Amino acid sequence: MRTFLKIFTVIALILVFFACGKKEVVVSLEKEGVEYKVGDQVSFYYPKDFTLDTNSENKQIIRFIKDEEVITYTTIQDDTDNKLEDMPELYAGQLEEDGASEVGYKTEKIDSGLKIYEFTGIFEATGIKFEHVVYFTDQATYDFAYLAPQEVYDENIHVILQYLQSLTVHHYS
Repeated sequence: MRTFLKIFTVIALILVFFACGKKEVVVSLEKEGVEYKVGDQVSFYYPKDFTLDTNSENKQIIRFIKDEEVITYTTIQDDTDNKLEDMPELYAGQLEEDGASEVGYKTEKIDSGLKIYEFTGIFEATGIKFEHVVYFTDQATYDFAYLAPQEVYDENIHVILQYLQSLTVHHYS
């Protein structure tokens, strides 16, 4: 019994040691990122090691790339009569219609004061996981997203999320 207790104690201490060793990385957006402004309406930061994709065919989507990782920003004008409170469900449904599974979302208030929605999920066909930070207004949807293969995503999302939450909409209602 004593041997079992000693082994259990050693294993517990090892687990605690490794759990404490995983520290959350806090990013200084101004030092480690690049500010990007979309006119005078929107601004956000993206990591310095990503590059602006100027070869994108869809000029409405701003893309930043690094190896297999992609960060996108787009403003989607809303000329529908959908109610603002219905937008998160409709957005999640659109992600599923586009082939995403395990789609979930939660609300968050970020430093800029915006109440945003964080959508997560995976495109099973490609193994690409995503996180979308979305801000809805009656006039538009502001979408800042990160997409990467599952292993890369899992390794980097805690750092990338800090960039995604830098979204600032300067003219919002």
